[in-house]
Amino acid sequence: MINDLLNNLKSDLPGQLASQFGLEKNKVGVTSDVLANTFKDGLAKKAGQGQFDDILGLLGKGGATGGFANSLISDAIANMVSKAGLPKAMATKIANFAMPFIISKFGGFANAKGKNNQQGMQDLLGDLLKGSLKDQLLGGLGKKFGL
Repeated sequence: MINDLLNNLKSDLPGQLASQFGLEKNKVGVTSDVLANTFKDGLAKKAGQGQFDDILGLLGKGGATGGFANSLISDAIANMVSKAGLPKAMATKIANFAMPFIISKFGGFANAKGKNNQQGMQDLLGDLLKGSLKDQLLGGLGKKFGL
């Protein structure tokens, strides 16, 4: 289910980035992907740790400016600098705009799907949870067997 949101973001976000920040065409797609993946990875990490209150906190009033949101913004800045090759000042401006934009879209998506409680969030993030558990299991087995 969350992949539907990410696909929508990848179609909505490039236009916003191009018009708001004048990003070059070759940077828009990469930057959009980095932002969407940063958000997805942040959700997967919190979900894998069972920290659904932090995720639900994104949906509440001021959620786009809370602790988890700030963490996502910091991660987005670092990822845009390292993966998209943006200057830190530009990455900071973009992250401060884009992550609240993404969080707002996430909130609307969760509410529309009726997934704005802990059980609903577990359902919504089911694919991410499965992936993170699989990665943890495979990582643990790999270490155990020296892979």
